[in-house]
Amino acid sequence: MLRMLPIGEQDFAGLVEMDAVYADKTKIISDLLHTSKYVFLSRPRRFGKSLLISTLKNLFEGKKELFKGLWIENNFDWKEVPVIKIDFTRMDFDRRMLEDALEFALQENAKKYKVELPGGSLKERFINLMKFLHDNTGERVVLLIDEYDKPIVDSINDIQKAEENREILRNFYGAIKGCSEMLRFVLITGISRFSKLSIFSELNNLADISMDKNFAAICGFTKDDLNEYFSEYKDAACEELEISRDELDEKIRFWYDGYKFDGKTHIYNPFSILNFFSKKEFRNYWFESGLPKLLADFIREHSVDIKELENTAISELDLNNFDVTKINLKALMFQTGYLTITGNRNGKYVLDYPNEEVRQSFAAYLLYNFSDMKYSDNDDFMMDALNAGDIDKFVLITNSLLASIPYQIIPEDHENYFSSLIYVMLRVLAANITSELSSYKGRADAVIKTEDTIYIFEYKMAPHTAAEGMEQIKSRGYADEFASDPRKKVAVSLVIDKEKRQISEYLAEM
Repeated sequence: MLRMLPIGEQDFAGLVEMDAVYADKTKIISDLLHTSKYVFLSRPRRFGKSLLISTLKNLFEGKKELFKGLWIENNFDWKEVPVIKIDFTRMDFDRRMLEDALEFALQENAKKYKVELPGGSLKERFINLMKFLHDNTGERVVLLIDEYDKPIVDSINDIQKAEENREILRNFYGAIKGCSEMLRFVLITGISRFSKLSIFSELNNLADISMDKNFAAICGFTKDDLNEYFSEYKDAACEELEISRDELDEKIRFWYDGYKFDGKTHIYNPFSILNFFSKKEFRNYWFESGLPKLLADFIREHSVDIKELENTAISELDLNNFDVTKINLKALMFQTGYLTITGNRNGKYVLDYPNEEVRQSFAAYLLYNFSDMKYSDNDDFMMDALNAGDIDKFVLITNSLLASIPYQIIPEDHENYFSSLIYVMLRVLAANITSELSSYKGRADAVIKTEDTIYIFEYKMAPHTAAEGMEQIKSRGYADEFASDPRKKVAVSLVIDKEKRQISEYLAEM
């Protein structure tokens, strides 16, 4: 009998009580506790930050029985200390003002320890809570803040509200510095990495471990974790999908691996892995839990060229900071999990999509956002045309799709709009036809595989010509890597006229 999979379970005690699978992270947690007193960790949503916070809470509350069999069971001083936990994931900022939400969080913690908080500002009441717990227990307080930036990120399309919330939080978090003698350990988690000046201006000794190689695997699963804790689930998946263990490992890697928060350590998306082993289907599980609408709206409204988001470089300074008044899209996409570090180029980090789940889902979402229709409305016809080798019909259907886009959703500055639209269209079509499509960084715009044909697509924007695109396919050898494949290869060069909203010229050659 397989152990339960803790899908969506963020409470460590609940996970243990249901005897669910748990990848033991307590050795890394122990190392963290000996590293710094004030710690900050940034990870995308659904990557286990809340479970980490809950694990620490139970650890410091002295609940040794929950850690039976884990590394830390015999490597920790099991002395109960007061814990203040502020969980922004539970707060609805559409219905409750931030000040009210913070007040509620303080009262929850005060009630737990039977504390009556005196009046005063939020900052003063926060300080009084820490002081009371320290004075009445004789122990230093542990402070755990989950998703510290949620009030800002949730309001990011309303700059004024986001700025107001940032100021409230900066004042609130300012209480921490003056309480150093009362605090034993502080962990603050979030998605974004705002500059210290914008949020933690007074907390100048905050250690950011977000890109620290020693803590890269503190959230999420490594390959070793999958082999150690999910071996039986792998066997069940192999039987269900009728594939070998090696084939399964490669497909799991292709779909859900690729996150490298330190630029080296491979991390599998935990939410997607748990859902995959539960359903035994390779598809998107994590994507819609993130911030696709925010990103898609920003890309369309600012006429961002989608191709520039792949295999792109960014400085460490820009990558590590996030300014709500001046969004750096690449940094935001990295911090929210849509891009990850894949290398280094001229002293800058190279970013790209981490895996097929993100790459495919993001392209599909962008296409919907750009064209106001789901691709499934047209993909059967386009696939039929390619399966039949009918490029003329493929172009006709594509032009019909382009012509149907409402004018009101096309940005006034649409220099890159149609370029990006064609790009995501080809990406989605490629993903729908074959799950074997790899990244193709620096290669053709799309490679679409049918049963008997491999199409290599390149497109240009007018006044460039189809002949230029065809020459690029040939001179750069885009088809070379498929030389051993028996299927016929067809090079397709398209030219898009953004004013006419049409493919104005195309060439197809075998």
